[in-house]
Amino acid sequence: MSRQPNVDLQMSSMKNPSPLGGGFGSSGGPGSFTPVFETSPQVSPANSRRPSISAAAGSIQTPVPRRLSEVASGRPSFSQQAPPQMSHQVSYFSGGGGPPPTTGGSVVQGGGGGYSGGASLSRRASTASHMSSGPRPIQRADYSGPNTPSLLSRAGSPTLPLGNEHTTAPRAYFEGAGGFSGLDGNRELRQGQFIGSLDCGTTSTRFIIFDKRAKIIAEHQTEFEQILPHAGWHEHDPEALVDAMTECINKAVEKLEWMGWSRKSIKGIGITNQRETTVCWSRTTGKPLCNAIVWDDSRTLGVVREYEKKLEEEGLDIDDEEEDLKGVPEDVEIGTGGEEAAFGEKGDVVVENEDGQVESDGDGLAEKVGAKLENLGLAQKDKEAKKGQANGNADVHVHKKRKGKEGIVDVTGIPLSTYFSAIKLRWMLDHQKQVHEAHENDDLMFGTVDTWLVYALTGREQGGLHIMDVTNASRTLLISLKTLQWHPPLLRFFGIRPSVLPKIVSSSEIYGTISESIGTPLSTVPIAGIVGDQQAALVGNKCLRKGEAKCTYGTGAFVLFNTGEECVRSNYGLISTVAFQAGPDAKPVYALEGSIAVAGSAIKWLRDQMNLIEESSDMDILAGSVADTGGVYFVTAFSGLLAPYWDREASGTIIGLTSYTTSAHIARATLEAVCFQTRAVLDVIEKESQTTLETLKVDGGVTNSDLAMQLQANIGGFNVARPAMRESTALGSALLAANALKLFGWDLTRPETLADVNTAGVHVFEPELEEKDRKKAIKGWERAVSRASKWHEEGDEEEEEERYEEQRGLSRLPSRQH
Repeated sequence: MSRQPNVDLQMSSMKNPSPLGGGFGSSGGPGSFTPVFETSPQVSPANSRRPSISAAAGSIQTPVPRRLSEVASGRPSFSQQAPPQMSHQVSYFSGGGGPPPTTGGSVVQGGGGGYSGGASLSRRASTASHMSSGPRPIQRADYSGPNTPSLLSRAGSPTLPLGNEHTTAPRAYFEGAGGFSGLDGNRELRQGQFIGSLDCGTTSTRFIIFDKRAKIIAEHQTEFEQILPHAGWHEHDPEALVDAMTECINKAVEKLEWMGWSRKSIKGIGITNQRETTVCWSRTTGKPLCNAIVWDDSRTLGVVREYEKKLEEEGLDIDDEEEDLKGVPEDVEIGTGGEEAAFGEKGDVVVENEDGQVESDGDGLAEKVGAKLENLGLAQKDKEAKKGQANGNADVHVHKKRKGKEGIVDVTGIPLSTYFSAIKLRWMLDHQKQVHEAHENDDLMFGTVDTWLVYALTGREQGGLHIMDVTNASRTLLISLKTLQWHPPLLRFFGIRPSVLPKIVSSSEIYGTISESIGTPLSTVPIAGIVGDQQAALVGNKCLRKGEAKCTYGTGAFVLFNTGEECVRSNYGLISTVAFQAGPDAKPVYALEGSIAVAGSAIKWLRDQMNLIEESSDMDILAGSVADTGGVYFVTAFSGLLAPYWDREASGTIIGLTSYTTSAHIARATLEAVCFQTRAVLDVIEKESQTTLETLKVDGGVTNSDLAMQLQANIGGFNVARPAMRESTALGSALLAANALKLFGWDLTRPETLADVNTAGVHVFEPELEEKDRKKAIKGWERAVSRASKWHEEGDEEEEEERYEEQRGLSRLPSRQH
C-alpha cells in the first residue's frame, strides 16, 4: 500500500541575505511564519473559475491544521478549501509574493526575493538554498512513491504533473519569484493534449480525462436512479442519463481547470456505454417516449418464445450474398430472396423445366434453400423454356433459409434472448402506446445508449446525429455480421420499419462535434470514438491481437476473446460479436464473448437485500475469514443463466447448507460463483480456438478484491493480470477516439504504438490450487448448476407479466407488418 509524502515545513535562520534577491523579503528582514486562519479563496468577479489568493511579502503562509497534533507528527497540512468533490488536494510553494496557480490549496509564499533555506519538503524533497527572482535551474521534488509523480518547476511557471495511475497522490506545485504565470508569461491556464472518455455504465456515468500514457488527469463520476418497477424489470430514465453525462463532463473539466489546465487541452472525446439497453424517442420532439429497458431486464421472455415459434414455423432468410449452391444451374441468376419462396415437397430448390413443370433439384437441401420465381405464372406456361432456365420475364432468386433458433444465430452471431435490443424494442412496440403510435406515424427513433447520448450531445434541438457504432449494432439482433448492415429479412421478421434505425458507423472516426446547446464547456470538441463497454474494455486492456482475452467484472462479468478478422461461429453457446472497427475503411475485428449476468450485483445483493455486509469493501474481510466455502455453492441465477448455459428458467440457488454454514461461507461462495462461470466460458473458448489460455487480463470494480482475483486464478488454473489503472472501459473509447484524431501516435492497427500505455503496476495472480482440487471444485459447481437449472416452469414468468401488465394497463397493442 502506497504512502503519502510526509510534508514538513521548517524555518531556518537567515545569517546572510540572498545576493540576488535583496534579502529574504522586500524589507530585507528575516521571514516569519504566519498561520492562515481563513483559507477560502477570494474569487475574482472577472473570472469566477480563478481564485485569487494574495500573500504579504516576506512571509510564509500555510493553513492551520484541524488538529495541532498534525504539526507535531509531521503529517502534511493541506487546505480545507478544494475544488468541488476534488478528492486530492494541493499544496503550493511560491516565491515573489505573486498570486499562486489558478487552483485552490494551501500556499507557501516568499517575498520579493523568494525564500532562502526557508521551507523544505521532506522525504527526499529538495529546494534550492537560495531562490530568488532571477532565472534559476529547475528544482526537483522526488516523492518516489509508486503513485506519485515527480514534479518539476521553473521560476514563475509551475509544471503540472501528467497525473498518475490512481490519482491518489496530493500534488504540490512550486513557483519561483514573480508568482504564477503561464508558459507564455501571462496568467492563463496551461495548454496540453488530453483525450476525454465518457463512460455510461449500468449504475453510474463517469467522464475521465487521460494523457498520452493513459494516466488519469481528472475525472468525475455520478450515479443515476435504477428503476425497478417489478421483479425482473429494470429501467432507466433517458433524461437522467443525459443529466449524468453533462454533470460528469462539467465537473471533470472544472477539476481540470482547477489544476491549471485549459479546457482546450481536451482534443476530443470517445463514448462507451452499457450495451443492449434500448431507448425510444420522438423524431419531432427529441424527447423519450418511455423509460429505457436495461440490458438485464427479463420481462421480454414471452416475446422470445413467440419469435422462437415463428422461427420454427416460418424460418428466416440467412444470407443475402450471392454464392454457388449445389444443384442450381449456372445460368440461373442468383440474387436476393423475396417474401415468398417456391419449394418442393421437401423444401428443395425448384426451377422451371422445359415442360413448364416444377422440378426438384434433388439435392437434399431441405429447410436450407428456397427459390423464388418472380412472375411464376408466365414461366410455367412458357413451353420454350429449357431445363434449368426461366424466360426473360421471370428471374430466379436463390437464398438460404433456415428454420429454428439456429437461423438467427447464423445471421447475427447471437441467439434469441431477452438480453438483446430487438426483443426489447418489439416489447415496447407491443405494449407502449406512444412507441406504437410513433412507429406507425414514422416519428419513432430507436437506439442504444450510445445513440441516445450522441443525439443529445450533437444538439437534439437542431436534429442531432442518429448513429450507432458497429459494436453496439452487433448486439441488436438486427444486423448481419457479414455485411455489418441492417438485415432486411430480420426487420421484416420483427416487424420494424427501417426508418427508425440509426446509421451504422465504425468505432473510430470523427462523427461530429459537441453542440453548445447541451450546456458543457466542450462545445465544438469532436466526438471521435464510440464502442460498447465490453468491447471498449477489450481495447483498453490492449487485447488487440488474435488470441488475447479479457474479463470485465462489473455489474455482470464479460469475457471477450479476440478472433482477429475472422468471425468465428461458436458450437458451444458463445456469442460471435464485433470487437471493434478502427475506422470506416478498416477491417472489422471480431470476438467470441461469454456474458455472465451477475457479478458485482451479487455483492450488492448481499449488502442491500441480505444485510450481510455494510459496505462492498467489507466483502474481502468477511469472505476471507474462512478458508473455503464449507461445501456451499451459490448459483447466482437471479434472471437465469447466460453463456455457456443459456438457461432462462434457472433460478438463484444456494446449495450445500449445513448447521456449520456461516455468512462468511455464503460470501465466499458468492465470489466463487463469478469465478466458476468465468471458467466455464473460458473452457468453451479454449475448445473453440484450440488454444490454452495462459493469462486473463481483468478490469472492473470487482477486481479491487485481491481475494476474488486469487480465487479466479485458483479456479481457472491460469494467471490473472490486473493493471494498476483499471478504468479499461473508459480507456478503450479514449484509444479509439485518439486513433481517429491521430493523437499521441496511437494506432490500433499497430499495437506496438501503445507500448507505453497503462503499463505501470500490473499485478499477476498465479494459481495456488492443486489440479485435483480444482477439478473437484468445478465438478461440485456443475452439480449445483444442474440443481438450479429449469427451476421455473415454462409459462410462470409469462403469467406474472400478464398480471402485472393488466394492473398497469399494458395490454398488447395491435401491430402492422412492415
